[in-house]
Amino acid sequence: MTQEQREKYQETDELREVFRQLAGRKFKLDCGHHVTFGNNFLGNDITVYQTGKDGPEIICSQCGY
Repeated sequence: MTQEQREKYQETDELREVFRQLAGRKFKLDCGHHVTFGNNFLGNDITVYQTGKDGPEIICSQCGY
């Protein structure tokens, strides 16, 4: 990877800010399970697969195994 390509990447804190904006919101995942961001820390792990066809597939980490 060149220096120019490296500079196009943002720091992880930028991605954390995206998740902070989801705090308190509830979603049904592609696997059928549910997640609430920012409030409950048990059972809220998600896995994001970049499939490319219809955008990413977002499932719970349990279904990802």
